[in-house]
Amino acid sequence: MTAPSRPPSKRLTARRDAFLAAARDVFQEKGYAEATLDDVIARSGGSRQTLYALFGGKQGLFEAIVTDACETIFRGLTPEQLAPLAPDAVLREVGIRYVAIVTGQECLNLHRLIVAEAPRMPELVRQYWKLGPGRSRAFLAEFFDRQIARGALQMRDSWAGADHFLDMLSGTVRLQCLIGLREPPTQGEIETIVQGAVVQFLNGCLANKKAEP
Repeated sequence: MTAPSRPPSKRLTARRDAFLAAARDVFQEKGYAEATLDDVIARSGGSRQTLYALFGGKQGLFEAIVTDACETIFRGLTPEQLAPLAPDAVLREVGIRYVAIVTGQECLNLHRLIVAEAPRMPELVRQYWKLGPGRSRAFLAEFFDRQIARGALQMRDSWAGADHFLDMLSGTVRLQCLIGLREPPTQGEIETIVQGAVVQFLNGCLANKKAEP
């Protein structure tokens, strides 16, 4: 019988967080291609051995940064848990988390990094999409499929529905943040954005065609 794995110690968790914080800063300042592990190690104060043990290298650091951001959006939520819940309540919960994450400074910096590196490093872009935006869309598409099966929603394409909802949430405000036209939205602004998107989205998807007042 395989012994259950132990959770990482507080010290190791703190070291992991320090590596990731340093990598975010170095990637932002130098770009992914020019950043080195020596840069990350010098800024974090950790050791090369620990970095390799935790991440395996620079690509592992990048993948962890993207994965952590996506997991924050859906932490504690599973399709099985959400299946019996009302669509509007789930979309509000997910929407508030999503907008807060993608308009936060760390995600904005990561997005700028990906756009800058895309022409030279297409594989990096593919990994970013798979681990970040692609996972968000897959999660929502599965939720929509379950809601369609139980008769709560009607839509032809759950993947297209996921695209539409996420674009409604963050399209304008995120772009304005990315190009420096505005600061990230406050919690109150986020809730207003999400409420409007949920109502507008569900007006075309509720099986009984009744819009939320």
